Amino acid sequence: MKFGLFLLAIFSLQALGAPKTLSEKLEDKKYYYSALNEFFRETYTREVFTKDVARLENLLFYTGIELLEDYEPTLLERYPSSSTRFILGRQAMQAKDTKRAIELFSKIHKDHRYFPEGKLLESQIYSQLGDFKNQDRALGQCFKSALRNEASAVGEKIKRYYRMVYEICVVNKARQLFKAGEHQKSLDAYNRIPKKSYKWPYILLEKAWVYYQMGDYNRTLGILLTYKSPLLDTYFFPEAEYLAALAYFKMCLYQDSLVIINQYYQAYRPRFLALENVLRQNKNSQAYFYNLMFKPGNDLKKHEDFVRHIITRLKKQTRFSLDFNSIFKINREIKRIKANEKREIQQKLLGHLTEVQGNMITKINYNAKTDIFQFLQSVPFFSSELFKLNLETISRKKDLVYKNRKLVADRNRGDYSNVKQSRFELFWKFQGEFWADELGDYSLGLQSNCQTVRKALPTDPNDPAPAAASEEKK
Repeated sequence: MKFGLFLLAIFSLQALGAPKTLSEKLEDKKYYYSALNEFFRETYTREVFTKDVARLENLLFYTGIELLEDYEPTLLERYPSSSTRFILGRQAMQAKDTKRAIELFSKIHKDHRYFPEGKLLESQIYSQLGDFKNQDRALGQCFKSALRNEASAVGEKIKRYYRMVYEICVVNKARQLFKAGEHQKSLDAYNRIPKKSYKWPYILLEKAWVYYQMGDYNRTLGILLTYKSPLLDTYFFPEAEYLAALAYFKMCLYQDSLVIINQYYQAYRPRFLALENVLRQNKNSQAYFYNLMFKPGNDLKKHEDFVRHIITRLKKQTRFSLDFNSIFKINREIKRIKANEKREIQQKLLGHLTEVQGNMITKINYNAKTDIFQFLQSVPFFSSELFKLNLETISRKKDLVYKNRKLVADRNRGDYSNVKQSRFELFWKFQGEFWADELGDYSLGLQSNCQTVRKALPTDPNDPAPAAASEEKK
């Protein structure tokens, strides 16, 4: 008995005194990116245990999960962690393998830090499938878990991440309600996004469309007026110009509509074309768009302000912020290894870190290029729509001439009585200045000009009582 206990003690001491692996030594020195790669080297050919999965999650807490994209899916599948399932699920979603994506997202533990975003992506899949019941379920889980994680998170960046996930889920719910024709409920959802949110400038356009569908063209125009604020000068959307021109057209304020259309063609469209020509010349570059996010090239100097606004808008997105932060941490690890480690250790580690750094730059470059070209691809469509609207406006004006009629146009253009306002909606009188707390709450007070009157006939000297102009609705 004593001998057995003695042997057990020896084995326990051996276990306690077992030499640390290279990945463990690197982790102790806080070389987390290097430690992660060595961890995969040490474990990919042997059986993976629960403790390995736990350690992988610990390393990913410091490195983030985006660099898992650099590893083969068959490798990641050997480690049944919530982080690897999230990455594999996202890859399946991109590959249109919705069944596998849903299966992987459903296996993310409810207490894991990526559970809320997993439910967000899951809800988007159900939306694409038209399965609104499961979409609502996933969105509900996203709301609750994101708020819970935000409340318990340590650090402002992590709190902002969960707030971002929560707000995207709210916006997706608002879009679902809009598609279902529940416009007021859609507005209520949009209004849950505070003005300090990075999502807020984007949802203004969506809210403007909701008001347009409700027939409140004054509120539509008031919201779009917010984009003229200096605080939002980096946000320009061709769609906003089209919607403003369309709202004026619906109110038969044809001249206002034509002013917007002409301004678009004279001021903005040439810039879009010049920008697109330059960018297409560099579309195959692995770093041009990454560098563009820091300083526009010389070939864009004459369009510098316009380009700077587009790039600034991209840099405000949370995903770019997270990727930039990863590059910063990788650079810091490289500098520490160069300063503190022997040459043979440097040769072993720096090659991989340099490769990871390059992959991150390539990823940012690709995402920036994708976003910019998606933006530019919207230009031809809305240019075409504005051209059609221009033709329709001119046609309407010609019809009035042919029918010997004219729009009323002789009454006051604006009046507070034309402002529609619910008990929960704010309204500010625009007096030539933008105030931060008023942004997004403007409404014009224009009256529809769609009533027409018959033009007065030329006076006949032989007719003692010329015919009076009669009014009728169009």
